[in-house]
Amino acid sequence: MSNDNGEDSKTSEPLEEAQVPSLLNRYWIRLNELSKATRIPFLFLGVYISIIIAKLLLVACLNWMILEDLIPWLYYNPYTPSDITGTPEILLALANRWDSNHFLEIARNGYPIGVESDLLFAFAPVYPWMVAIVGQVVGSLYLSGVIVSNTFYFLTIIAFFKVARLYTDYREACFLTLSFGLFPTFLSYGTLAYSEAPFLFFAISSWYFFKKESYFICAIFTTFSILTRYISGFLFLIYGVIILSNLIDKYKKEKSFVKAFNFRWFWFSIPLVSVVAFFLYLQSLTGSFFAAFEAHGWFGDSLATPYHQFRWFFEGYFTQNNPGVEPILLMLLRYMFTIPFFFLALTLFKDDVELGIYGVLFMWITLSMEGISGIASPRIMLSAWVAILAFKGRMSSAIYIVMSIMFFFVGVWVMYQFQLTFFA
Repeated sequence: MSNDNGEDSKTSEPLEEAQVPSLLNRYWIRLNELSKATRIPFLFLGVYISIIIAKLLLVACLNWMILEDLIPWLYYNPYTPSDITGTPEILLALANRWDSNHFLEIARNGYPIGVESDLLFAFAPVYPWMVAIVGQVVGSLYLSGVIVSNTFYFLTIIAFFKVARLYTDYREACFLTLSFGLFPTFLSYGTLAYSEAPFLFFAISSWYFFKKESYFICAIFTTFSILTRYISGFLFLIYGVIILSNLIDKYKKEKSFVKAFNFRWFWFSIPLVSVVAFFLYLQSLTGSFFAAFEAHGWFGDSLATPYHQFRWFFEGYFTQNNPGVEPILLMLLRYMFTIPFFFLALTLFKDDVELGIYGVLFMWITLSMEGISGIASPRIMLSAWVAILAFKGRMSSAIYIVMSIMFFFVGVWVMYQFQLTFFA
């Protein structure tokens, strides 16, 4: 008789101690057998339930912070909206802080009319418009913002799992998804009334359908991604490089440009036309086609180089206008997230050049931002979400679990820092 490795064995000989499966392995084998028999993805369901529990615990920790009076100025809002009165404090902590105020103001009153410049133009329209629509149903923009963000957070988990399955087996894809779902800044900002979760859902889905060569669906998701976070415009560059490379390879084989060219690529005119149409709309309000980019001047934002961002932490207006801020701490709290993520993205080149290009480009942009965007880099770096895929084939299940637990506790810390200071 031959065993699974093709080696001869005798049934009369007793199994050596090392060959006897452990109790945990026996349960794992039984679970796999049950999963195959019932076609129920038990491991993925376990991951999903674990993420749900983690999110509930995060909200519980936030509620404890409120009860212990650890969070100041819950009711502060620069727009002094009338609907803030009577709103539960937990909702205010989730949807009445920092950029959430601006998103909800757009949902409440739309973009301002008759002004040349306003910081609200810096925020893309899809997320606040969805909040406005859901708000009509639930009767509260604060609740709506939380519902939209968390709904897309869980949709993003599924989208990421689908992409992970393109690159690895089911079991590891589940652990990669667990790590992604509990990644500190995604867990926190996917709970708050922020646009991170919708943006990531659209961007990840765009990549999935691009790899599947479903270019029409890819173009639709790319459109929504760009109009949720403008940084997604760099997808055009990534897709363009990949398409050009494929075109050259096919031309070498076919010796004909017509045969090598895929006319379905024209679907990518959809996001281009849609973005131009929205910018023309902003021009009708402000008189400037580039109002969305000019509005970033309110935040002191500019795109330079990683060196300039490093120098900005010490010399930028934020540090100069806040004497109590320690530049070294300001820098370290950002780099503790962005530098490891950048090296993860670099590692991707060993596995898949396209993923490497995707991750490194978005990380280079993240590390090159000055202004408030530089402070928000641990959140903005989520645009390089593919970096999580660098864990593939490099960690055991136990390490995945330990790392995910660590991510959760760091996520609680991120939430606390977010409430106290403009962190990430």
